Amino acid sequence: MTIPATTTLDLNLLQMMLDDIEDSIYIMKVTGAEITYYYVNNAATKFSGITMDQMGTSFFESNSSQMANYLYQKYARVVDERRTIRYEDGVKLPNGTISGESILTPILDEHGNASFIFSVTRDITERKQHENTLYNYAYQDDLSNLFNRRYLLEHVLNPPTIYLMDLDNFKNINDTFGHQAGDSVLVEVACRLIEVFGDSRYSLVRLGGDEFVVVDSVPSTQIKETADQLSGLFNEPFRVDEHAVKVNVGIGIAERKHDETIQDLLKQADIALYTAKGTGRKRYHLYEASSKYDHVENFIHELALSQAMDKDELLLHYQLIYNPASAMAIGAEALLRWHSENGGYIQPCGFIPIAEKTGLIVPIGYWVIRQACKDWHQLKDIYGPMFKISVNISRIQLNELNFVAQVLQILQEEGVEPTSMELEITESTTLHCLQEVQLILGRLRMAGFTIALDDFGTGYSSLSMLTQLPIDKLKIDRIFIADGNVPLIAAILAMAKALNLQVVAEGIETSDHFHMLADMQCWGIQGYYINKPMPYTELPTHHVLISL
Repeated sequence: MTIPATTTLDLNLLQMMLDDIEDSIYIMKVTGAEITYYYVNNAATKFSGITMDQMGTSFFESNSSQMANYLYQKYARVVDERRTIRYEDGVKLPNGTISGESILTPILDEHGNASFIFSVTRDITERKQHENTLYNYAYQDDLSNLFNRRYLLEHVLNPPTIYLMDLDNFKNINDTFGHQAGDSVLVEVACRLIEVFGDSRYSLVRLGGDEFVVVDSVPSTQIKETADQLSGLFNEPFRVDEHAVKVNVGIGIAERKHDETIQDLLKQADIALYTAKGTGRKRYHLYEASSKYDHVENFIHELALSQAMDKDELLLHYQLIYNPASAMAIGAEALLRWHSENGGYIQPCGFIPIAEKTGLIVPIGYWVIRQACKDWHQLKDIYGPMFKISVNISRIQLNELNFVAQVLQILQEEGVEPTSMELEITESTTLHCLQEVQLILGRLRMAGFTIALDDFGTGYSSLSMLTQLPIDKLKIDRIFIADGNVPLIAAILAMAKALNLQVVAEGIETSDHFHMLADMQCWGIQGYYINKPMPYTELPTHHVLISL
């Protein structure tokens, strides 16, 4: 900008207008290398403390040496470059304040040299306070005043070590004393953390609920000592409604070894925390990548198992039930197998408990029944129309609403009569709801299914079950066969005969076992001596079985 030769401005009016502006306005006079104050408005005086009485003074006469140097360099640049320069806000000034956004414009004389500098600075104090408030809302936990999960995920990028803490049985405090009392405990936990770990080395985070994270920003060889310190914070009881309540804590620790992200470390710490909860006195655990964590394996199996049917990973193997009297196979037990695309063949003991715990056993159980029906059509062509397929039924399945109707519908859709299928239950299935099981088994039996009591002899009340359950068959557990206890086996056979029950002996693995049971006129024999579980297409035929 160039100064006009003449001006007709009302200077008093102009000064009144400038004083009413909320932005700070500084006009500096440039005389050679010297820069002096020429005009400041009211906002500038309020912000910097410089008044109109100091007009004509230099930066060095009206400010501290550090502040003067900062200002002189800032304005001298405009003089040298003879152009408008914008300075961003948020810079901490030598006097301790935060700079606002400044626009410095040189006023050039007829020779193109700066004779004045017109500066407009916007005070951002209120804006910064508002931004800080928003920052706190975004990254601070309201209750504990610690950082929150969002801060941890967005600002803690590559921490050397994190400690994930979870209070034991915290729900009991809420349920017994109320949520306000529970909140007071969480606040006290935060206070204890700040007291010991409140320096700049650590970031303290309330992850949510009763979970806290301590982030150590410095690599350390004292990880276990730090864990002991954290555990020690809970030695003193907490005051809850005039009661002294002992609160225990579990700690999962994750150490950055390679390129783990904060999400990776949180996952590792969570796995370690689960392990720590079951480790007795120390109550903390450091995650080791080489260790096997069973609960993680189970969860992975759970995720994969939920998709196993859609991926056609489930299949049935069969173990024949052989009748010595006729030298024929009169049935086969369907045994579920899982061939995971990632884990290979997984043993039933590795996934059946998970299926039962998660409820997946219900859709899987219906799949087994349907597949067994499909296979029966092939098996009856090999072994005759009286051939039965045995399917294991769990307690979870029996409790399923409309279980009987669902099973009957599957058989109808697959063209199989109930008389061609045997349903096996274990004694444990009946322990908690005997009357309900009696009704369901009665309906199944009336529909034509054969009902077998599996693993007979391993429970505590098996003898009483025989008179209370509507069953047709007993399956003697393999443990009795392995022991070779002839008098006991004979007693079971005699008792079954008296109750008009057929008996199948499981676990027949040797010729001695086979001939012992055949001589005792056991109705059915099942075990590796007849065949190992295998696909129905590989089962031995009658011609092979006659040679037994």
